[in-house]
Amino acid sequence: MFSYLKFRYSFIFFLSVLTVLSLEAPVLKSYSAQEKTFFMEELEFYWQEDKPGLTTFLERTNTRLPKYKLLFEEAAEGIDVHWSLIAAISYQESHWNPKAISDTGVRGMMMLTQKTAKEMGINRRTNPEDSIFGGANYFQKTMNRLPSEMSKLDKIWMSLAAYNLGYRNLELARDLAKSKNLDPNDWSEVSLALEDILKDRYGRESEGFVKHDQVMKYVKNISLYYKTLSILYKEEELLVLANE
Repeated sequence: MFSYLKFRYSFIFFLSVLTVLSLEAPVLKSYSAQEKTFFMEELEFYWQEDKPGLTTFLERTNTRLPKYKLLFEEAAEGIDVHWSLIAAISYQESHWNPKAISDTGVRGMMMLTQKTAKEMGINRRTNPEDSIFGGANYFQKTMNRLPSEMSKLDKIWMSLAAYNLGYRNLELARDLAKSKNLDPNDWSEVSLALEDILKDRYGRESEGFVKHDQVMKYVKNISLYYKTLSILYKEEELLVLANE
């Protein structure tokens, strides 16, 4: 039973990650009813720890995402990731609510700070188009700062962490990883060093330090939303293969 579940997980993970990489393959045709049932079971498997969250996500995919899907697609045309990843970041940040605002003052679909919005030439953070294009281009800018020899998936995970925490924290974590003979280009190893950096820089802010847990959950959530969108929209999207 374990081997069967492992195979199913590996298979659907393979399909879902293909959409972030770079060489085109044939378009998938419509799935059969049996295959759609299979994929729904996969979604439930992914979301087994948060079934109410899956219900909310699917509802908002039907009611909110269609209003902004074209903007996500257009924003992704000029960058190196698939539109569904940008949409996944936006869901994590705002649940696709252009009027969202946090206690710290970040706002809009991509929850841009005033500093980031200014850096990206964005004047209206609550304007969906401005926010989506600004967030997508900022994410790409972060990816471009990382070494060319780093794998694309590691660039994505690290850029997500930097989107949440700021690039400086990621930079310090990569430096610390290198000093500890860890691989500064491997997210799984950099994330270990990141915990020490965050404790050193922010640990005095609260008795119960949670900042590292928050960023790891942030990256994990976006990965989940991305995989889910990849499955839901597979019928109309190109599969792309790694160009490593």
